[in-house]
Amino acid sequence: MDQNNTYEQEIDLKDLMFAVLHKWKGILLVAIVFAILLGGVKAVMTYRDQKNEENILEAEENYEEELHAYETSKETLERELGNLQTDIENQQNYMEKSVLMNMSPYDIYEARADIFIKTDYEIMPGMVYQNVDYTDTILQTYQSVMTSVAFLSHIAESTGIDVQYLQELIKIERGSTVIGSTSKLTNLLTVKVKNSSKKDAEAVLKKLLDGIELLQANITANIGEHTVNTVNKSTGATVDLALADQQREKNNQLINLQQSLEEKQQALDDLEEPEKLTSASTATIKDGIKYGVLGGVLGGFMMVFFICVIFVMSDKMYSSKELRRRSGIKVLGIFPVSEKKSGMVNNLLNRLEGKIYSASAEEEAALIAANICNYANEVKKLLVTGTIDEKKIAEVTHLLADKLPGMELVSGSNMLKNVETIKALPTCDGVVLVEQAGVSTYGMMGQEIEKVRDLQKEMIGCVVFE
Repeated sequence: MDQNNTYEQEIDLKDLMFAVLHKWKGILLVAIVFAILLGGVKAVMTYRDQKNEENILEAEENYEEELHAYETSKETLERELGNLQTDIENQQNYMEKSVLMNMSPYDIYEARADIFIKTDYEIMPGMVYQNVDYTDTILQTYQSVMTSVAFLSHIAESTGIDVQYLQELIKIERGSTVIGSTSKLTNLLTVKVKNSSKKDAEAVLKKLLDGIELLQANITANIGEHTVNTVNKSTGATVDLALADQQREKNNQLINLQQSLEEKQQALDDLEEPEKLTSASTATIKDGIKYGVLGGVLGGFMMVFFICVIFVMSDKMYSSKELRRRSGIKVLGIFPVSEKKSGMVNNLLNRLEGKIYSASAEEEAALIAANICNYANEVKKLLVTGTIDEKKIAEVTHLLADKLPGMELVSGSNMLKNVETIKALPTCDGVVLVEQAGVSTYGMMGQEIEKVRDLQKEMIGCVVFE
């Protein structure tokens, strides 16, 4: 792959994540420092404030005000919840037991009777003073008494319908007639009884008409003489769209009550009792811990952010995988930077990242030598160089020399700075680079590769320390 600076850098999120995780010690240290600083400062400030008499008095006043407001709100919400629960129970009980609410508006039977009430009142021609006409009073009395609880009680007992639900089924209207542009009430009362069955409607109507006989004697004795005649009776099925609207309204009322109950309950649940005043030491500890945790999180976040910025902006090689992707150079083998154990956490991170090294440097050197033999073709003289410490380059050269007896290996330091390495480059047939993750930069490696290819020398590959 030619190094013409056409590479567009891509950030591997996995590499970025492991670059952050490998710095866990630094992140933890910074987090602890920030936690101690922020928590300590806040603890000192809180302790001073708690010891200030003016602050103590102000805090006590604020607490009393908040407590009073809390108790008032709680009491109000609990009372409203109790009222709403009672209303919902009453509404549900009504919807369940009401005959009218459980009837189909499109299949109703209506039993009807027209009652004519006649009094002995007559207008006396020529007389200035006329007798008192009690006709309207008598008719209004029948209307009122026939729908009263006292009158309907005996009917309710015989039909098994509660009085309050029976009243909804009965309607008594007074007839009227239009004379010219005015409407005049007549002596006709129309009694209507609704029910879901024809039989039940007629049974209630019959009980009402039977009760009129008892009313007549009472009203005659208390108001005046009159006669009662039933002029028409009929029963038929009808559709009551007004009842459909009434049932829908009652259902909506129940839904609204339940929604209000949920809202009030949520408001009560969200209501928080103000915290009691604590001692100076307790408040100091609480604030110290709270701001200590906040400081730790802030410090850790800042450290992670700093590492991410360095990773993105840095030109240093992170891993052999990234080297292959960016430069296209073959990775001949990988040596660990240090043979010492780096700790359980770092070893675990290396395994998760896929950095699994050979058991020994000799075994890895044998693998590298085998790769060189496969890629080197007819190379007789091999230059081993790189941008890292000259001792590491010499160490790699020494390890490979015994395993490549048919090749002459020349060890050279950074060819960008060392004159001897530059002079040795034209005399060699191929080049092996030795670079180190976190030390070598892609800019310098690009210049090395460019010099090798300018002299038309074979770039065998790269040995990586990571």
